[in-house]
Amino acid sequence: MNTGKQGEEIVVQWLIDRGGKILYHRWRWQRGEIDLIAIESDTLLFIEVKTRKRSNWDTDGLLAITPQKQAKILTAAALFLAKHPYLADYPCRFDVAIVRHQPMHQPILGTPLHISTDIAAGVRLLLVDYLVDAFDVT
Repeated sequence: MNTGKQGEEIVVQWLIDRGGKILYHRWRWQRGEIDLIAIESDTLLFIEVKTRKRSNWDTDGLLAITPQKQAKILTAAALFLAKHPYLADYPCRFDVAIVRHQPMHQPILGTPLHISTDIAAGVRLLLVDYLVDAFDVT
C-alpha cells in the first residue's frame, strides 16, 4: 500500500472511532478526486488528507492546499452533491487531515490524535492534526 493510501486509512479509522461514517474513499471525477467523504454529527465532510515524512518542504502538506486545490475540491463537492442529491440537505464542511509517515525508530513529537504502526514495514503513521473548516467556501 502506498503512503498516501496509508495516511487515508489512519484518518478513516480515527473518524470511525469518533462515530463518523465513511461514505466514499477516493471519490473520483474526471479532473480530480476527494480523498474522503464522510458524515459526522449530521454534517457532510469533504476531507483532504496530506501524508508527509517528518522532514518535508511544505509544512506537512499545508502549503499544498493552494487556492487552486481548494477550488478543485469545491468543484468536486458540487459535482458529488449533484450526483447524490439526497445528501444536499446536509450542512457541508471542508476539512484537512495532516498525517506524518515516519520510521519507528524516530521519536514521536507532540501528541498525535491517532497512531498506526506497521511493524513489518518499520513505520508509524501519525494523525498529527485535523483542521475543521480548513478553508473558506464563500
